[in-house]
Amino acid sequence: MINQDKLNNYFGGVWRERDRSLGQFSYTGWDLANKVNPGETVIDVGCGANPFKGKVPNLIGIDPAFPEADFQQTLEDYCALTPKQNFDVAFILGSINFGERTYIEQQVRLVVDHLLKDNGARVYWRNNPGRRDHGNVECEEIPFYDWTFDEHLRIAKIFNFEVIFLAWDNKNRIYAEWVRK
Repeated sequence: MINQDKLNNYFGGVWRERDRSLGQFSYTGWDLANKVNPGETVIDVGCGANPFKGKVPNLIGIDPAFPEADFQQTLEDYCALTPKQNFDVAFILGSINFGERTYIEQQVRLVVDHLLKDNGARVYWRNNPGRRDHGNVECEEIPFYDWTFDEHLRIAKIFNFEVIFLAWDNKNRIYAEWVRK
Protein backbone atom coordinates (compact mmCIF):
# COMPACT_ATOMS: atom_id res chain seq x y z
CA MET A 1 0.00 0.00 0.00
CA ILE A 2 1.19 3.50 -0.80
CA ASN A 3 2.03 5.76 2.12
CA GLN A 4 0.45 8.96 0.77
CA ASP A 5 1.71 11.05 3.69
CA LYS A 6 5.28 10.02 2.91
CA LEU A 7 4.82 10.90 -0.77
CA ASN A 8 3.21 14.25 0.10
CA ASN A 9 6.02 15.10 2.53
CA TYR A 10 8.68 14.16 0.03
CA PHE A 11 7.23 15.94 -3.00
CA GLY A 12 5.75 18.90 -1.14
CA GLY A 13 8.98 19.48 0.80
CA VAL A 14 12.25 17.90 -0.31
CA TRP A 15 11.47 17.64 -4.03
CA ARG A 16 9.66 20.99 -4.17
CA GLU A 17 12.93 22.82 -3.53
CA ARG A 18 14.63 21.34 -6.59
CA ASP A 19 14.99 23.24 -9.87
CA ARG A 20 12.23 21.80 -12.02
CA SER A 21 12.43 24.06 -15.04
CA LEU A 22 10.23 22.50 -17.68
CA GLY A 23 12.66 23.65 -20.34
CA GLN A 24 14.96 20.75 -19.43
CA PHE A 25 12.49 18.02 -20.45
CA SER A 26 12.81 16.93 -24.06
CA TYR A 27 9.26 15.71 -24.58
CA THR A 28 7.23 16.93 -21.61
CA GLY A 29 8.51 20.45 -21.12
CA TRP A 30 6.96 23.65 -22.37
CA ASP A 31 6.62 22.18 -25.88
CA LEU A 32 3.97 19.84 -24.52
CA ALA A 33 1.56 22.79 -24.35
CA ASN A 34 1.79 22.97 -28.16
CA LYS A 35 0.35 19.45 -28.46
CA VAL A 36 -2.95 20.56 -26.95
CA ASN A 37 -5.35 21.77 -29.62
CA PRO A 38 -7.51 24.87 -29.09
CA GLY A 39 -10.64 23.98 -27.14
CA GLU A 40 -9.29 20.70 -25.75
CA THR A 41 -9.55 20.03 -22.03
CA VAL A 42 -6.59 18.69 -20.02
CA ILE A 43 -6.27 16.95 -16.68
CA ASP A 44 -2.77 17.25 -15.22
CA VAL A 45 -2.43 14.39 -12.74
CA GLY A 46 0.21 15.18 -10.15
CA CYS A 47 0.60 18.72 -11.44
CA GLY A 48 2.97 19.78 -8.66
CA ALA A 49 3.06 23.58 -8.54
CA ASN A 50 0.72 23.58 -11.59
CA PRO A 51 3.23 25.10 -14.05
CA PHE A 52 1.06 24.49 -17.12
CA LYS A 53 -1.79 26.54 -15.62
CA GLY A 54 -2.12 29.64 -17.75
CA LYS A 55 -0.05 28.10 -20.56
CA VAL A 56 -2.64 25.46 -21.42
CA PRO A 57 -6.24 26.72 -21.55
CA ASN A 58 -8.89 24.45 -20.04
CA LEU A 59 -6.42 22.67 -17.75
CA ILE A 60 -7.30 21.21 -14.34
CA GLY A 61 -4.35 20.30 -12.12
CA ILE A 62 -4.65 17.81 -9.27
CA ASP A 63 -1.95 17.05 -6.73
CA PRO A 64 -2.20 16.02 -3.07
CA ALA A 65 1.04 17.71 -2.00
CA PHE A 66 0.84 21.15 -3.64
CA PRO A 67 -1.58 23.95 -2.73
CA GLU A 68 -1.03 25.45 -6.20
CA ALA A 69 -3.08 22.59 -7.69
CA ASP A 70 -6.65 23.35 -8.67
CA PHE A 71 -7.60 20.34 -6.54
CA GLN A 72 -5.20 19.51 -3.72
CA GLN A 73 -6.16 15.87 -3.36
CA THR A 74 -5.20 12.39 -4.48
CA LEU A 75 -6.40 11.07 -7.80
CA GLU A 76 -8.71 8.68 -5.95
CA ASP A 77 -10.30 11.51 -3.93
CA TYR A 78 -10.62 13.72 -7.01
CA CYS A 79 -12.47 10.96 -8.87
CA ALA A 80 -14.70 10.13 -5.90
CA LEU A 81 -15.54 13.69 -4.81
CA THR A 82 -15.64 15.76 -7.99
CA PRO A 83 -18.41 15.63 -10.59
CA LYS A 84 -17.10 13.63 -13.52
CA GLN A 85 -15.68 15.63 -16.39
CA ASN A 86 -14.38 14.00 -19.54
CA PHE A 87 -11.08 15.39 -20.76
CA ASP A 88 -9.40 15.24 -24.16
CA VAL A 89 -5.87 14.97 -22.80
CA ALA A 90 -4.11 13.76 -19.65
CA PHE A 91 -0.65 14.80 -18.52
CA ILE A 92 0.92 12.18 -16.24
CA LEU A 93 4.39 13.56 -15.78
CA GLY A 94 5.92 11.45 -13.06
CA SER A 95 2.85 10.98 -10.91
CA ILE A 96 1.57 7.46 -11.66
CA ASN A 97 4.96 6.14 -10.78
CA PHE A 98 4.69 4.58 -7.32
CA GLY A 99 3.53 1.24 -5.98
CA GLU A 100 2.89 -2.23 -7.33
CA ARG A 101 1.40 -3.27 -10.68
CA THR A 102 -2.19 -3.57 -9.41
CA TYR A 103 -2.09 -0.08 -7.90
CA ILE A 104 -0.58 1.40 -11.07
CA GLU A 105 -3.32 -0.20 -13.17
CA GLN A 106 -6.01 1.13 -10.79
CA GLN A 107 -4.64 4.65 -11.11
CA VAL A 108 -4.41 4.41 -14.90
CA ARG A 109 -8.03 3.23 -14.95
CA LEU A 110 -9.11 6.28 -12.95
CA VAL A 111 -7.43 8.60 -15.43
CA VAL A 112 -8.61 6.93 -18.63
CA ASP A 113 -12.16 6.73 -17.26
CA HIS A 114 -12.04 10.55 -17.23
CA LEU A 115 -10.95 10.80 -20.85
CA LEU A 116 -13.31 11.08 -23.79
CA LYS A 117 -14.34 7.69 -25.10
CA ASP A 118 -13.88 8.54 -28.77
CA ASN A 119 -10.72 8.10 -30.76
CA GLY A 120 -8.13 10.76 -30.24
CA ALA A 121 -8.02 11.07 -26.44
CA ARG A 122 -4.36 11.27 -25.49
CA VAL A 123 -2.10 10.64 -22.52
CA TYR A 124 1.38 12.15 -22.24
CA TRP A 125 3.74 10.42 -19.82
CA ARG A 126 7.07 10.92 -18.09
CA ASN A 127 8.17 8.01 -15.90
CA ASN A 128 11.10 7.50 -13.59
CA PRO A 129 11.31 3.72 -13.94
CA GLY A 130 12.36 2.34 -10.59
CA ARG A 131 15.30 4.71 -10.35
CA ARG A 132 15.92 6.88 -7.34
CA ASP A 133 17.82 9.63 -9.08
CA HIS A 134 16.81 12.60 -6.98
CA GLY A 135 20.03 12.32 -5.03
CA ASN A 136 18.74 12.31 -1.46
CA VAL A 137 18.05 9.81 1.30
CA GLU A 138 14.32 10.50 1.40
CA CYS A 139 13.98 9.38 -2.21
CA GLU A 140 15.33 5.94 -1.29
CA GLU A 141 12.11 5.28 0.64
CA ILE A 142 9.79 6.04 -2.30
CA PRO A 143 8.44 2.85 -3.98
CA PHE A 144 9.07 3.73 -7.66
CA TYR A 145 7.38 1.44 -10.17
CA ASP A 146 9.66 -0.24 -12.68
CA TRP A 147 8.19 1.20 -15.88
CA THR A 148 9.51 -0.22 -19.15
CA PHE A 149 8.55 0.17 -22.79
CA ASP A 150 6.87 -3.26 -22.61
CA GLU A 151 4.90 -2.17 -19.54
CA HIS A 152 3.58 0.87 -21.42
CA LEU A 153 2.51 -1.35 -24.30
CA ARG A 154 0.87 -3.89 -21.97
CA ILE A 155 -1.07 -1.36 -19.88
CA ALA A 156 -2.09 0.76 -22.87
CA LYS A 157 -3.57 -2.35 -24.51
CA ILE A 158 -5.62 -3.13 -21.38
CA PHE A 159 -7.31 0.29 -21.68
CA ASN A 160 -7.69 0.28 -25.48
CA PHE A 161 -4.93 2.80 -26.15
CA GLU A 162 -2.18 2.66 -28.72
CA VAL A 163 1.32 3.74 -27.77
CA ILE A 164 2.45 5.98 -30.60
CA PHE A 165 5.67 7.26 -29.01
CA LEU A 166 8.23 5.89 -26.56
CA ALA A 167 11.65 7.36 -25.83
CA TRP A 168 14.34 7.58 -23.17
CA ASP A 169 15.84 10.90 -22.15
CA ASN A 170 19.36 11.54 -20.92
CA LYS A 171 18.24 11.10 -17.28
CA ASN A 172 16.88 7.58 -17.80
CA ARG A 173 13.26 8.66 -17.86
CA ILE A 174 10.68 7.20 -20.22
CA TYR A 175 8.46 9.45 -22.28
CA ALA A 176 5.32 8.06 -23.88
CA GLU A 177 2.28 9.19 -25.80
CA TRP A 178 -0.84 7.07 -25.86
CA VAL A 179 -3.87 7.61 -28.13
CA ARG A 180 -7.25 5.99 -27.65
CA LYS A 181 -8.00 3.58 -30.50
